Amino acid sequence: MKRISVTLKLKTLLFLFTFLFFFLCKKTDSVLDKKESVSPAIQKRPNVLWIVIDSLRGDIIGRYGVTPNLDLFQKNAINFQYHLVNAAWTRPSTLVFFTGKYASANPVNFWDYPTTKSEVDAFYRSEKRPLPKLLKDNSFVTYMVGNNPFLTDKFGLGVNVGFDLLYDFSKYNEDTKKITQKTFEVLDEISTQEKPFFLFLNYNDPHKPYTPPPGFINRIQTKEILDEKKMNYLGEVAFVDEELGKVFLELKTQNLWDNTLILITADHGEVMHSAHAISPFTGTNTYYGHGQDLFLENIHVPLLIKLPGSIFKHSISSMTRSIDLFPTVLDYCGLPIPKSIQGKSLKPLIENQETTKRTYYGETRFTQGYGEGSEFLLQRSYRFHEVGKFWLGSVGSEFYLYSDAKKDPNQENPLRISNISAIGDMKLNPSLEKKILRFWKQIRSMEPKLPMYHLSIQPESKDTEIQIRVPQGAIRMATIPEDLVLEEKGKSVQIHTKRTEAFEISFEVYPDVSFPEFTVSFSKKQIPKTEIFTGYFGVSMASCNSNCDLLYESGPHKPNIISKAKVYFWKEGGQKKSYSSKQELGTDALEILKKQGYVQ
Repeated sequence: MKRISVTLKLKTLLFLFTFLFFFLCKKTDSVLDKKESVSPAIQKRPNVLWIVIDSLRGDIIGRYGVTPNLDLFQKNAINFQYHLVNAAWTRPSTLVFFTGKYASANPVNFWDYPTTKSEVDAFYRSEKRPLPKLLKDNSFVTYMVGNNPFLTDKFGLGVNVGFDLLYDFSKYNEDTKKITQKTFEVLDEISTQEKPFFLFLNYNDPHKPYTPPPGFINRIQTKEILDEKKMNYLGEVAFVDEELGKVFLELKTQNLWDNTLILITADHGEVMHSAHAISPFTGTNTYYGHGQDLFLENIHVPLLIKLPGSIFKHSISSMTRSIDLFPTVLDYCGLPIPKSIQGKSLKPLIENQETTKRTYYGETRFTQGYGEGSEFLLQRSYRFHEVGKFWLGSVGSEFYLYSDAKKDPNQENPLRISNISAIGDMKLNPSLEKKILRFWKQIRSMEPKLPMYHLSIQPESKDTEIQIRVPQGAIRMATIPEDLVLEEKGKSVQIHTKRTEAFEISFEVYPDVSFPEFTVSFSKKQIPKTEIFTGYFGVSMASCNSNCDLLYESGPHKPNIISKAKVYFWKEGGQKKSYSSKQELGTDALEILKKQGYVQ
């Protein structure tokens, strides 16, 4: 019996050993299979860590003793000394990051905080692959950790740009340490994955209100006499720098440092010069704020890049722009750059293969600007505005400010040009006048074109009268025969002629905020809508009473004017963007904006 019992025990042990061996082999095979499922091309791609420090001016790092970690990073990275953002507050600037296009190239407004449903829907239709979505589609795992309420569509403040996981701390007080802690958790998760990652890390400090923790102001080292606000601002910079030092250490501990492209920048600067305390463009108090102009202290921010697998150190003084960051990330990830991108990769500049100098174009509330080198022409502009708290519908004068930062570093005394058409009366140096006119033409060429409206008239008498009106904005005539008598009154235009042969007039509504109403009369007899034909298909204007944009469209070509049409009307240049200022911000959105210092 004992001999049989021992034999059974041996057989049982042998069976268990065989089963365990088989199970371990299968588990190992499954792990190998899993590893083999990730292609070598994907494994070789670098990780991307994009760090944004909100409101960090371009003259802070290395100057006040509050950035020891950023100073060390700067010494071992590529330092872009003259980096400019193409928008001057967070939402449009962030969308420039993730679309590689100017703010006006996407449907989300950059004058007011609410994003209407129509804007959000239009963004999702037009921007199929923002950077996080594009990288996700190319096997990256994408994360956002930070304080940026404009990267979610939950609060009526922004849009979802396609992150796999988004951890937004805009509803929290004392968010900075929470952001760092969540970053540690994400890095710990990332370290176990085999796909490359894209992590967008967005600290809200030193955005106002400036409330640094105790002790950080004591780190400031400068002979400059500082007011309380700047000291608190620098205290928050010191606080964020300390947190970044922890993140850098964690990256190295998790063995993620070497194969990661690390990009550090800001979404805008901060106004600290008394000459710009009241924005000349909006009339708003912008002292220790931003978003109301495009002076250099608002748009000059840091840009530091550590290349993956490299200790390449370099300092670049040439102008670079925030629209260039999207294509740069794709370039270093070995991915094709979409043709729709308006920026240019920084790789040729980094590799000393740049053949042309980059120029600047920017947009923010009531302001457009163009720059080459140290020279800028800024325009007070209504071009992109909609009726709301920032604009009530009246178009006033649009002056220009020219400055050269080499001669006037703080842009304190820009040359004011009241009317570009009368620049010849200013008796400027001919070369300067020529340059300003060229800059003005560049602004016009960079902005999206306004829709153009056309009226074709076949008079029935020697007494033709045309009246055009808009409820908001202004009418700007584009082409009109010389023998027509024209009275322009901003929101209305009246035209008289004794012509008997057919003629056309063209005009635009500036900005494109309302649809023009018009009447045409022959010998005081008004032409009814049933006899006015419109759009590509020549449909009677009386066939539509509301939401008629598509009816009036002609596409890129002039329609075939039907012979019986006494009056033919069409619109060229796309549908008007739909925006309603009646949308109210929810309680959550208001609380977030208050915490971030956007609203008082």
